[in-house]
Amino acid sequence: MVPLLVLLLSLISALQLGHAEQPVEEELVSVRQVQLLGGWFERSADSEEVQEAVRSAMEDFNKKSKARKYFKLINVTSAETQVTNKINYRIQATVGKTKCLKTEMTDMESCVLARKRLTCKFEVKFDPRTNTHEVVSSSCHKQPAV
Repeated sequence: MVPLLVLLLSLISALQLGHAEQPVEEELVSVRQVQLLGGWFERSADSEEVQEAVRSAMEDFNKKSKARKYFKLINVTSAETQVTNKINYRIQATVGKTKCLKTEMTDMESCVLARKRLTCKFEVKFDPRTNTHEVVSSSCHKQPAV
């Protein structure tokens, strides 16, 4: 009886193996870079948020500058943002001195650029609750005349 039982169990096992489901194929897991929470990451220099931050930085720069003429944004060369309870911006830009005097009320878009160029770094905080920008720091150095 035991040999018959062993034979029967072997037969059932063989049938079970023959009709068993195919092994499950596993999905490949790919590695991707994820931005760190609270970390700095690159932003497009053309994004509206960066442009608003640099406009605030330029207004502040022109108010604090001892130059008699206005400076005007030429281009943003790089921008980074960091999200905390506020949105922090680190912006590098090229600005140019204009021929428009600060004593004259002038539309900045119509101001003609002079030769002097500066490379500037601005740090700006944006508070979304109050919809305001605060310029934390700005530093500029001369570029060779064009």
